[in-house]
Amino acid sequence: MTRAVRVRLGRAPRGCARLRAVLLVIVVLAGAVPRTLAMRGAFASAFRSAERTLQEKGLLPPGDDASAPASRGADSDASTTSEGGGVVEADADADEPGTDDDPSLPPAERLFRAATRLLDDRPDSARAQRRAATFLREALELDPNHRAALTALGRAHQAGEGVDVDDALALDLFRRAASLGDPGAHEELGFAHSTGWAGAAEDPARAVLHQYFAAMGGDPRGQMAMGYRHLHGLGTPKSCATAALYYEAPASKLIDVVRDPLAGPTPTVEKTRLTPDTEGGDGGAVRERDVVQYYQYSADMGNADAATAIGRIFAVGAKGLRRDRKRAYRYFAQAAAQGDADAMSQLGHLFANGLGVRANNATAVNLFKTAAEKGSANAQFGLGYMHLAGYGVERDEKKALNYFTKAAEQGSAEAQFHVGAMHAKGVGVRRDYTKAFYNFNLAAHQGHAVALYNLAMMQLAGLGLPASCKNAVVLLKGLAERGPWNRRLEAAHGAYRARSYQRALVKYMKAAETGVEVAQSNAAYVLEGAKDWWEDWGQKGKDADDGDRERRAIHYHRLAADQGNVRSLLRIGDAYYYGNGVGEVDRNKSAAVYLQASQKRSAQAMFNLGTMHEHGLGLPKDLHLAKRYYDMVLSADPKAWVPVKLALWKLRAHRWIDENWTEGANLPGWAGWASRHLGSVAAHPDLALAGLCGVLLAVVVALRGLVSLFAYVFC
Repeated sequence: MTRAVRVRLGRAPRGCARLRAVLLVIVVLAGAVPRTLAMRGAFASAFRSAERTLQEKGLLPPGDDASAPASRGADSDASTTSEGGGVVEADADADEPGTDDDPSLPPAERLFRAATRLLDDRPDSARAQRRAATFLREALELDPNHRAALTALGRAHQAGEGVDVDDALALDLFRRAASLGDPGAHEELGFAHSTGWAGAAEDPARAVLHQYFAAMGGDPRGQMAMGYRHLHGLGTPKSCATAALYYEAPASKLIDVVRDPLAGPTPTVEKTRLTPDTEGGDGGAVRERDVVQYYQYSADMGNADAATAIGRIFAVGAKGLRRDRKRAYRYFAQAAAQGDADAMSQLGHLFANGLGVRANNATAVNLFKTAAEKGSANAQFGLGYMHLAGYGVERDEKKALNYFTKAAEQGSAEAQFHVGAMHAKGVGVRRDYTKAFYNFNLAAHQGHAVALYNLAMMQLAGLGLPASCKNAVVLLKGLAERGPWNRRLEAAHGAYRARSYQRALVKYMKAAETGVEVAQSNAAYVLEGAKDWWEDWGQKGKDADDGDRERRAIHYHRLAADQGNVRSLLRIGDAYYYGNGVGEVDRNKSAAVYLQASQKRSAQAMFNLGTMHEHGLGLPKDLHLAKRYYDMVLSADPKAWVPVKLALWKLRAHRWIDENWTEGANLPGWAGWASRHLGSVAAHPDLALAGLCGVLLAVVVALRGLVSLFAYVFC
């Protein structure tokens, strides 16, 4: 009999495994590339067909004039948006120093501007951050007194962006730049002395001084910090008028940006609030990317609605897609050829502003007219603006107002703003500040920045309504917080998602100094969860005491609570209840804070007040008031039905104990003995109920054990 020989197979050589991996990649690419090229070819063919269709209808200029590069000449003065139409495309060589700067500029200044462009265009790119830091160092080698470069390099070392984190070096760079008069450096030193960052002396007076210098130097963050201090009287005299003056400066800078048709849409700063519910990743952003990819695929397959939606995204650069107005033009043309009125109106705005195409007012007017006949509010607004300015048509203020009114009735924020502006200035209609305020208010409710600014100015001056400094400051503060200088909030959230908690905390604390409520709340939230790494962070010169961490968290909760944050009010109440970060336990102050939160319809605060009345903790013991607060919880939050019902059942048990055991303590015999001994649980009914539940659980476990034993013996 032949014995089988077992051959032991060894692993394939490492080179063979790599070769198989390379071959697999080649096979995948060999199948994917032709499909991608075929889809691109099909899309290009569909675009050319759509463009020919629009040209045959007379909606686009013939030949190559339609999609020619933008050229803003004599016929390109139209700007059909009060808030701009987009942002100038970044130069392909933007990471090279001085590629689009004036050659007469000093080399250090050209390097600094190149670094600034890199950080503005690609703020999340590690490569761009490293290259920008290199440019900044080279600029300082050429000019050691370049104050803006000193501040920028200090911020890089502070955040560890492109260089190693070095708080001491960052503080030294800020001091050098501040001594040269840089307002940004003064703002950084104001933060350092306000919080004690990097071992700087915690001195509120010096912090106010540096922030004042920053504000006087035109730094928007310094202006916001001083406005916030004067609004709440933090280290400065409380003055609404002074706060309005400080907040007006950054608000007007934002308006200058949004009024430029080449500067882009209204800047937006994403304010993500950190709560236990938001922990766990970036699922929302992933879903958003998936939706955008689905719409883009549908648009490439010929769906007009999807093409219009993707065209809008490419026109402004959002949802993870880079701005590309030429692609926006192609998607709009594809949808317009299928009769989509919204796409036609978007094409009209591109031609009116010369964005991604050669400016052509006549083409814009034709597109607006065709889309307006289909009921497009955006097109009606465009026609109104062309008639108001006299671009491509004869100037006619009456017609302009008529078109604006039609579009405003359909909810166009731009049209509502222009109707308000015409009434405010008396253009084509009798001046009427009341109607102007009404229309500005409609547009402002949709986030229209210029309308919000005009509302604030009217409320300061008392035009159309009684003067109100408080309301005006609220509007100006909201506008200032929308500026691009507040992007540190987004950077802070990105650092938090990346689990770089120390970097996130510094950015949130810096934004909190400018009065941004979300930043104050988030700084407190990060500090509350910083117990594991606070001591390690404290080795860099900061106080590592855990009590200091709790004190700082309560400080930011107070700031947020002063701006209406109910959750922060609850955390302050909890701090007094347990004595965390406020010194000793003070149930009376805790009850006062909970009462303040309950007046803002906080269900949790109402529940806490009910519990305190039930047990006489910081409040008089009153079971009737306790029941009233428990009932109020359901009116504020119907979802709290289960805990409220459990609390009410416990309250009934508590009342029965008080009425029976406590009152029966004077009875003779065994009844009195039982009442005297068992009545002690009246002071701690929670423990009594917990003990009862434990006894019941033990009985259930014992019964199950007996059943199992019976089954084992007799079955």
